[in-house]
Amino acid sequence: MATAASWARLCLIGNTAIIAMIWVGEAQSQSGDEGPEVALDGFFVDRYEYPNRPGQPPRVDVSFGEAAQLCSERGKRLCTEREWETACRGSADVTYGYGPTFLPNRCNTPQPDEHGGWDRTSGTQKSGTFPDCGPVGGAIDMIGNVWEWTDGWYDQRREWRVIRGGSWFHNLNYASADGRYGRALVADFRLDLVGFRCCRDAATTATPAPSSRRSPVLSSRWDEPIRHKMSFTQALVRHLH
Repeated sequence: MATAASWARLCLIGNTAIIAMIWVGEAQSQSGDEGPEVALDGFFVDRYEYPNRPGQPPRVDVSFGEAAQLCSERGKRLCTEREWETACRGSADVTYGYGPTFLPNRCNTPQPDEHGGWDRTSGTQKSGTFPDCGPVGGAIDMIGNVWEWTDGWYDQRREWRVIRGGSWFHNLNYASADGRYGRALVADFRLDLVGFRCCRDAATTATPAPSSRRSPVLSSRWDEPIRHKMSFTQALVRHLH
């Protein structure tokens, strides 16, 4: 993991935040129909959760396969776990992106209430609602709001995928740059608390894939979407609360 000393500079060009590490050289800004991007060492990451538009709600209730396909249609891909955490930590390489300690109301996470507990009623918010939720000029809402699919394995033998960053509802232990979960999250799992964002290699131009046709939706392990949510709740109740 890069440290603060590893980073050369941070600047904002138009709608694109450029974070260049000292061995990278001059990063090229990219901004178009796919929305603003943040440039880091060897890759770009969308500044907001898909569809990468400030003022729009993130796309949720999407499977790993569907998320990967939607990124591919923009000439991008899902972020690897390393890329996701690098972008979340920012140039200062800190746990919450904005700093080393949790600050209430900085991101869309459970908030302390007047009874000493946690308020979990905020719901999913539109991208950019918490503009300071992330590194200065960097990716926003990587912590809280909705979980994000990444291109990694929680358990490859069981084919369990990985989501990162926590949500507005789940335990704060997961709302950080190193927050991850994947138990029983097979590729066709979906939930209205899980979204994603896209990345691409720095040498790749963000253009739509040659074919705009989507791949067939993967068949579900359960009969109805609501049963996905029931199974998710049962699986996470001991781990995320």
